[in-house]
Amino acid sequence: MKTQEESMHKILIDTAKRYEKSVKLFKDDKLLGEKFGDIDVTVEIQSLLKENNLKLSEIDEISANHGPGSFTGLKIGVTVANILNWALGKKKISELSYPNYGSEPNIHKTKWFDEQKPSK
Repeated sequence: MKTQEESMHKILIDTAKRYEKSVKLFKDDKLLGEKFGDIDVTVEIQSLLKENNLKLSEIDEISANHGPGSFTGLKIGVTVANILNWALGKKKISELSYPNYGSEPNIHKTKWFDEQKPSK
């Protein structure tokens, strides 16, 4: 856990508009960099980290816009954020977030999700 004196690095992913995606890197509340347009989110995350001499393991928070927005676009951003949070051990599967798709498609978390733990 970081102390109050230590900085928090955050990645914010917005893919609500399928062809106008953005990835932002923050240190505390200061924007360090942003990539936007019809981009590959994962490539641009890597690019922002490299430009700021950071490793993915040094990122404290990864989050995505949950909508409203394009169904496919929302899936992209939330999936990338969830995979990175889970793979880095920042969240258990039961703690991952899901976009509000509305009534269709009818997507539910099952008991299986709650029983999974990230591998270390």
